[in-house]
Amino acid sequence: MKKILIISPNSWGKLHISKHNYAIELAKSGNLVYFLNTPNNIHKKSYDINEIENHPNLFLINYKLFTNKIVDYVRFRFGITFFIDKSAQKIIKKICKKEKIIFDEVWNFDPNLHGFFDTYTSGKKIFFIADQIQLNSHLRAAKNADVVVSVAKEILEKYKPINNNCLLINHGLNYVYEKYAHQKINLLSNQNKEIKNSEKLNIGYIGNLLTSSLYFNGLKKIILENPKNHFHFWGAYELLENNLMDDYDSEIYNTIQWIKNNTVNTSFYGVKTGTEIISNLEKIDLFIYINDSKKDINGGANSHKILEYLSTGKVIVSTYLSYYSNRNLFPMLNYGQESDYSLFLKEVVDNIGFYNSYEKQNERIKFALDNTYSKNIQKIYKLN
Repeated sequence: MKKILIISPNSWGKLHISKHNYAIELAKSGNLVYFLNTPNNIHKKSYDINEIENHPNLFLINYKLFTNKIVDYVRFRFGITFFIDKSAQKIIKKICKKEKIIFDEVWNFDPNLHGFFDTYTSGKKIFFIADQIQLNSHLRAAKNADVVVSVAKEILEKYKPINNNCLLINHGLNYVYEKYAHQKINLLSNQNKEIKNSEKLNIGYIGNLLTSSLYFNGLKKIILENPKNHFHFWGAYELLENNLMDDYDSEIYNTIQWIKNNTVNTSFYGVKTGTEIISNLEKIDLFIYINDSKKDINGGANSHKILEYLSTGKVIVSTYLSYYSNRNLFPMLNYGQESDYSLFLKEVVDNIGFYNSYEKQNERIKFALDNTYSKNIQKIYKLN
């Protein structure tokens, strides 16, 4: 049984993305996993460690780290991270000593505060980077890692001169959607293979609606132009229960609130667990991914929600994602063509029987099942 530390830039909460799902999968495999929460989610104590409810072998570490507006300004404006990285290093070592914990592995998803994470263990050090280089700590963390992992080739290109062990890996499909995908592929094999067009479609969106790269004007347009079709939204549309962000774009926020309050062909369900969402997915005919690739810090490289969509088999109408650009799994606009999204969606809606054919649904589900978190972990371990 290994003791593994997961360092996350996103706090623990209802919304789970890669770092949360890797922690869950590693704990399910029989390891003792410690999820290092974002700093200062604790009031009186300097730190505490508690087992996470409904997740055996998975523990949450909350800790305090001194920071203020001046420190943050210098860190992000000039990339000077040495002193705060050293502070984080000192705190983690203090916790380990006091709790008598020796980590066999460290998975670092948060280079902004942990450039010296390689000192937290004498064992395996995995640096998982999801965004382009911004701070000196990113380079420092990558240099001292055993392997640098990313979901986008564009990101890895910057790290190859720093570390010879770079691995391109897709986002993972979590265990809830994995179970659903197995059920769905069995159902498909027993169904009539002829998929007919429908006059009214149910269109789904799963994910954070306040993300800064959302093509919000396009979202409003397609809802207004498709009054016969119903749009279903699972995910945060306000800061309440949104553990993935501390701030938001007011223009995006106001647009989402306008849509919610002024349209009759939309349903907003808020933050739900994967289990709660899946029970309603069978009625969805089509999923939308609608981001502004130019506003995306990674230029529309990849998205974790795509595998969740693919696990249902249903077609996705997507703005540009480089990871999927040559895979022919679903219709996708080219880079910078977001203004064409409305017409693009209409073409798919008008030919939904073709896009949701048995063969296409089967191919999408099989692709999703080739990218589960357990399989991703095997790929990472195989490299190093």
